[in-house]
Amino acid sequence: MLGEIASLAAAALWAGASIIFARLGRDDVSPLAMNLLKCVIAFGLLVLTLLVLEGRVWPYQLSLENTLILAASGAAGLTIGDTAFFGSLTRIGSRRALLLRALAPPTTAVLAVPVLGEPLTLKMAMGMALTIGGVIWVILERNPANEDDDAESEATSGGRFARHEIVGLGLGIAAALLEAVGSVLAKLGGGDIPALDLSIVRLAFGILGLGMIVGGMSRIREVVQPMRTPRKAWLIVVATFLGTYLGIWLSMTGIRYTYTGIATTLASTSPVWVLPLAHVFEDDTVSTRAVVGACIAVVGIGILFVEPHHLSFVTSM
Repeated sequence: MLGEIASLAAAALWAGASIIFARLGRDDVSPLAMNLLKCVIAFGLLVLTLLVLEGRVWPYQLSLENTLILAASGAAGLTIGDTAFFGSLTRIGSRRALLLRALAPPTTAVLAVPVLGEPLTLKMAMGMALTIGGVIWVILERNPANEDDDAESEATSGGRFARHEIVGLGLGIAAALLEAVGSVLAKLGGGDIPALDLSIVRLAFGILGLGMIVGGMSRIREVVQPMRTPRKAWLIVVATFLGTYLGIWLSMTGIRYTYTGIATTLASTSPVWVLPLAHVFEDDTVSTRAVVGACIAVVGIGILFVEPHHLSFVTSM
């Protein structure tokens, strides 16, 4: 029972953290700044945890080949994927951004077939269809009353998406695809190393990639600026601690104390958890269609991963 509770708690914390990050985006904190700050803070907390628990700060048992694969995993899932996710959050809100992220598990399963040699059964295909169908059904729902201004409402009232929504949806889909790539590479390069070590290595290379982008684009001031405002700095630390640090810790606990497929499914229920949170904290009107669609997507993930053969994918948030 401990594993199931931990996995559900991880999903709830990721949902809550996403709402905080979405609010930071509305306060003009850029997706790149949020991602780099989140990764740096989470990396420090995880390294400190490993040091306290095992007296070391790095998984020394990794070969060069595995390290390079995990470097690619961190670059795909964290450097690019999470930046795209934060960009999606700021444009379409936490509810729809997290729902799009539900596309990562079925994409992961598809990629695992040629890369990892894992099976793709008819039951898993049904799970993918349910997940994708649930996501599409909710995303295509139009509710102009939730738009921020009259111009955007006019643009969407006829069933068309506003420009910022199209960009947000594209970024959300890209984030899910890149998370899947990062997860498969993590599985390929991680071997049997503990999930905590794996998370630290991926974060290290994710930070390296983000640092290169920030330095190359001369955007260091953009990253540092939010930490000079106490309110923004506090929100970034809280969201990172809850969503990334505790989220990773609890997801590892879930995998350890229950079946991996069950833990993965329960940890993927963030689209359901975010519905009441978005209603309370973002004044987001949640329709029956949104609730049903999110539940269908999660059921699809459950069908997909509760299998004799399943992939334990590592969340990049």
